[in-house]
Amino acid sequence: MIEIDRLSKSYGSAQVLDDISFKVAEGQIVGFLGANGAGKTTTMDILCGCIGADRGSARIFGCDITDDPLEAKSMLGYLPDVPPLHTEMRVVDYVAFTARLRGVPKARIQGRMNEVFTKLELHEVGGRVIGNLSKGYRQRVALAQALVHDPKVLVLDEPTEGLDPNQIVHIRELIKSLAGQHTIILSSHILSEVEQVCEKIIIIDKGKIVEQGTYGEILERLDTERVYILRVGGNAARLATELATLPALTPPRAASAETIEFALRKDAPADTIDKVAMLVIDGGYGLRTLNVKTKSLEDVFFQVTH
Repeated sequence: MIEIDRLSKSYGSAQVLDDISFKVAEGQIVGFLGANGAGKTTTMDILCGCIGADRGSARIFGCDITDDPLEAKSMLGYLPDVPPLHTEMRVVDYVAFTARLRGVPKARIQGRMNEVFTKLELHEVGGRVIGNLSKGYRQRVALAQALVHDPKVLVLDEPTEGLDPNQIVHIRELIKSLAGQHTIILSSHILSEVEQVCEKIIIIDKGKIVEQGTYGEILERLDTERVYILRVGGNAARLATELATLPALTPPRAASAETIEFALRKDAPADTIDKVAMLVIDGGYGLRTLNVKTKSLEDVFFQVTH
């Protein structure tokens, strides 16, 4: 597991991290979200021992990255935002080199390389020079160096940055397949990707953790009211006027001749939606659908960072 405890970091007068704390459970995939400059990469660099913190601690399965860096790093695979590739080397030579650096026993290197090359579909480019590969293949090679020693923890900073849609889908499915085998923390600007892949979300803004938890938990905390979309057979404007008499609803709005949007306060009586449905049916409006309009992760992110 990953434990970040009261971590702070400044560069001169600029406070980049301000007393942040969070945990990632063993086998969990967690999305780390924040705008540019929010502190994501600094946190990841401290966690991986690339830079030091001013205060606080970062531990990998109980091993402090500052007090015992070699042991902690042996459990880590890191894909930074700028992949650490030697572009003049062939793919097979580079991955074998990183395996040796990571302490993989000589007898196991070929087996580990075969496993990783199969997962990342790298066999066909194994003999090619890294600098001659496409952006997508170079990103896969960078992932190979993070995976080759079979680490307990993977730290992935923008793992799909610059990839085309097909490559993004492939890397996303690969990351999902690693759940349970590895503890993973990843940052991404593609919020829909985080929503699909990650079990937990941590949002950082201006060096502070502003929200963390599952998507449902965060949504529950942020929602002061729940928005519904009501579709009927017709006369939506007239129906909206009638629905406005229900005190637990915000003023309903007819979005079209067949669609109404309204919000239900959290403290509304439990039978309010039943009353809405009865009013529609009794009035002969023709109830088609009545659904909750769920906030997207983009909506949540905007709400907590503005």
